[in-house]
Amino acid sequence: LRRTFKDMITFIPVVIILLIPLSPIGHVLVFGAIQRVFPDFFPSCFTERRQNLLELYESTEYSAVVINETWQEKLVRLLQAIGFFAGQLGNRMYTSLGGVLEKSGDDVDDAGKQ
Repeated sequence: LRRTFKDMITFIPVVIILLIPLSPIGHVLVFGAIQRVFPDFFPSCFTERRQNLLELYESTEYSAVVINETWQEKLVRLLQAIGFFAGQLGNRMYTSLGGVLEKSGDDVDDAGKQ
């Protein structure tokens, strides 16, 4: 009888803690209590900092950047880009063939020693 009474006494707070947040009204009450105890727990769009950022973004004008260059400047830029990519390709080919050339050079040295 004592154990049953003790279980009933502990059952009431457990039901309150577990079932109240599951009901819609309990959900509102729990989140309201959390908001009251910890005001910065949930992010808000209406904080002063966010409002200032919104005003800053709205006041900033974004204009398109137009690059005016002659056809000679475009040709120079194109040739520089081609030279850069050709250099990169040559570097990759040299490094990949470097191991092959070293191995074939070792074979020639071994054949000359015999």
